Amino acid sequence: MSDPERPARFSGDFDSVALSGKAALIIGHPGHELRIHHWLETARPLTFVLTDGSGRGLKSRLPSTLRVLKQAGAKPAPIFGPWTDAETYRFFLSGNLTMICGITRELAKGFRQNEIQIVVADAEEGFNPTHDLCRYMTNAALLLAERESGRKIANFDFVLDALPDSAPPEIRPQCMRIQLDGPALARKRCAAENYPELKAEIDAAIARFGLEIFATELLRPVVAECPSDFDSPPFYETHGANRVKEGHYEEVIRRRQHVLPLIQALWRELELP
Repeated sequence: MSDPERPARFSGDFDSVALSGKAALIIGHPGHELRIHHWLETARPLTFVLTDGSGRGLKSRLPSTLRVLKQAGAKPAPIFGPWTDAETYRFFLSGNLTMICGITRELAKGFRQNEIQIVVADAEEGFNPTHDLCRYMTNAALLLAERESGRKIANFDFVLDALPDSAPPEIRPQCMRIQLDGPALARKRCAAENYPELKAEIDAAIARFGLEIFATELLRPVVAECPSDFDSPPFYETHGANRVKEGHYEEVIRRRQHVLPLIQALWRELELP
């Protein structure tokens, strides 16, 4: 897609930033870019991917994401799937601050060198620890880049587990809503149908919610700060416990025991507020 049409309507001053070519996308797993496909082809962000999306298997999803980026006119960043999902699982359990800190510094360096003005990344939803890790590392890298460059960077997220237009009422007026027209939605569906590793999930989502729900893409403003605890255990703890019972995992990744201490250590190491 050499020069996709840009028919979407943007709220606020999103046009001036999103279309400037100074955007970055950070995702925990390849394939997440499909959720915001029209923003991807409109902003054409420099795209960072933390893992290869191989799950418990051996097949990387990176080639499929690379194809999506190329067709949308977006650019892969130097950080493009440095970790397997299995390695990320071990990082959580071992508290491997060195690896987490190293990639966070590289993210900040990428923001500075490319003079990034807007960052969009996975939301913290408590659904998957890697998704949440992506959000925490993005926040830390953004703060580090702002401190070292003296420039402010707009910070937004998008949901992966919830419906695309989900947002708390108090932030909804500040959200950036992209409403896709027919051709844009058709291109989005085509990109999804040609992503073989996720086709079953995508078909199930469309069958459950209908296609039109995905004609809305919502970017939500985020305050870059160290995460606090949830009142209730996140979904990934319950899911992980079931996987341990089934023999797929050896130990459950827990927010209070593994995730929060690792991120708090990252904040201390980088001397972030």
